[in-house]
Amino acid sequence: MSLAPLHPALYNSPMRRRPSQEQSVRMDSPPCHPYSRQILGLGFTLWLVIFPAHHDSVFADEGTTGAPRQNAKQASPHVGSAMAVLATLQQAAVLPPEGTREADRVIQAVIQLQSVFSKGTDSSIQEFARRALADKHGEQAATSLQQFRTSGWTADMLEALADADFKTSSEEREKLVSGLNEFNVSVDDFRRFMQLVRDGRSALMVQGLAFAEVYARHRSRMPGATR
Repeated sequence: MSLAPLHPALYNSPMRRRPSQEQSVRMDSPPCHPYSRQILGLGFTLWLVIFPAHHDSVFADEGTTGAPRQNAKQASPHVGSAMAVLATLQQAAVLPPEGTREADRVIQAVIQLQSVFSKGTDSSIQEFARRALADKHGEQAATSLQQFRTSGWTADMLEALADADFKTSSEEREKLVSGLNEFNVSVDDFRRFMQLVRDGRSALMVQGLAFAEVYARHRSRMPGATR
């Protein structure tokens, strides 16, 4: 399979800067090394390869040729949010080793699960998301869900889903199978990703950092960020 070229924003992203010489971890200057660049680049490549195949993707056919074209207004926020998730988990040092199959699966899960919950129509999936946000944000749940559907992953959505997954039984998770399968991900993929979010939150807390603040800082530097 021929891989599509990387998005130009990847070359301008702060994640491509030279690593800081400071030893301490700072919110305004997160650690950066080749793994960050590789995993974010691979994440966008997977996006380009995987999503044109789905009718609810952020791509559309050009005329009658069937050739996918990118809709920048739709793709940029969702690509940028996926990149920010990976950057946040990388800063928390919870990602699998560079270049492994496990790392590739994490990247795919970040991308595909974003589409599962933002574009999927399966009733069990949407009910799980609504209940997760309601448990965490109460009356603000509807606003949080709409923000996620418009702009892609948010810290609110990630943490709400991770907390809901932790409390969900195996039987309840099985209700998600159909909706997950539509986007070529499994319950195990979902569970692993949610565990990474929980592990990342705990690791950042040890550093004196809040998951939401770290994610927001990375998100502000990625494609589609609100200026």
